[in-house]
Amino acid sequence: MGQPSSGSSVVTGHVDRVADYYDANTRRFLRFGESTEAIHRGVWLPGVANAAEAGDTVNRLVVERLSDHVPVPEGRVLDLGCGVGATVVRIARTIDARVAGVTISRVQAEIAERRLAAEGLTERCHIVRGDFAELPPEPRYHAMVAIESMVHSPSLAELIPTLAERLEPGGRLVLCDDWMTDKDRGLPARERCLDQFRAGWRVGSLHSVSELTEMGQRAGLRLLENVDLTAHLRLGRPRDRVIDVVVGATGALPRVRDRLVETPFWANMIGGSALQAGLSRRWIEYRLLVLERTVK
Repeated sequence: MGQPSSGSSVVTGHVDRVADYYDANTRRFLRFGESTEAIHRGVWLPGVANAAEAGDTVNRLVVERLSDHVPVPEGRVLDLGCGVGATVVRIARTIDARVAGVTISRVQAEIAERRLAAEGLTERCHIVRGDFAELPPEPRYHAMVAIESMVHSPSLAELIPTLAERLEPGGRLVLCDDWMTDKDRGLPARERCLDQFRAGWRVGSLHSVSELTEMGQRAGLRLLENVDLTAHLRLGRPRDRVIDVVVGATGALPRVRDRLVETPFWANMIGGSALQAGLSRRWIEYRLLVLERTVK
């Protein structure tokens, strides 16, 4: 996660909350989520035939944007918020490069390390447990990837420059995440929805694409690509409708909801319900962004 100021108790508390959230929920995500291989969302682009392919869509899109860009075999790729290592494996299977992943979660790191060993990839791939805002200055990377992890940063404005510094000139930063839109800005229902999403999913940085683009420009990163994947998500599944009813019942009992959101399981349910509402109303969009470090 991003870190606005070293030694800040607020930031430390946020990072700890994110780690606890994933330590508590990861195995359930794998058991009941959209994919048994990864914990990010399925994207049903035209031609995707089943849930396994949908779960691999984002990884495939990432690999397509790196395969002709990362030099082999000396290239270095870093997955920021690597989860259980599915993207690390997917990249390493396709690109003959060194691939590392970093996750704040002890549970995720253990699962990811076992996955690399099972795939026979430990010679050129490894997992680091830690905060991706505290990367060492070396090595630099030819590409960094972050799938549904940037939103957890307490300060994206301070994180982006640190990532840019760790990219080789011409290196790429590929982000796939939720981005806030300007639609209905100021509408009470929208603001309540976004607040619920932030609280439930331990979101520290919910920004618009234009805001991210400005941050990138200041750090020497230019936006190369902006792909809207929102329409290809499957929203409103029966499970989500049940969650909406349960979460909606807490609306008249804010103190109950506030207590529930402190529990990782209910935090995920409450935040997920808000995310579904935000995506369906286009208050939030799920987009793939590619930024490139300006060559100097």
